[in-house]
Amino acid sequence: MENKELFRLLAGKNSLRLELELKLNEMIKREYYAKSQIILKPGQIPNRAWFIEKGSAMGFVFKEEKKVPFWFWNESEIMVPLNSFFNQIPSETYIELLEPGILLSISFDDVQEILLSFPESNEYVRKIMQDYQQMSEKRILEFAAYTPEEHYLHLMRDCPAIFRKASVESIAAYLGISRKTLNRIRSRTRRF
Repeated sequence: MENKELFRLLAGKNSLRLELELKLNEMIKREYYAKSQIILKPGQIPNRAWFIEKGSAMGFVFKEEKKVPFWFWNESEIMVPLNSFFNQIPSETYIELLEPGILLSISFDDVQEILLSFPESNEYVRKIMQDYQQMSEKRILEFAAYTPEEHYLHLMRDCPAIFRKASVESIAAYLGISRKTLNRIRSRTRRF
């Protein structure tokens, strides 16, 4: 059966009902993207949610003509701009692939059909939303309570792949520091 990794993520320790798996397999599209391809822009209403089968992506905004990342997604993660997707309102952000990628996607209409036809799928969506909420709260806490060095060390621990995939400028902007400050932190932390 296709899409097993996505199904494992959705169902957790359980497994999806066979009928749900079959329906999802009919609805899910496999999409191929090039490095630096932008798949969502401000003003667009996102009609798709994605699962990153291969690759990574970055959510960002422009501030003073510079990209300011606010989120990174890696392989085996669900990528969805929650508010604009579920409320079908224009996005305020960009999503860009950091490397060539393979994404599994499902349309908003198909998600709605699944939610109506398979009541247990509401639990899967709730879990996705809880995960996003937890990550958002963690990010807010890091900005409010941690030094830039602590924030950097947490990012290194939690998302080491980002340091191989994102530019130094993007990582510095994500941490809310200058590239120069990031380089100083990196040199200090390498000594330990």
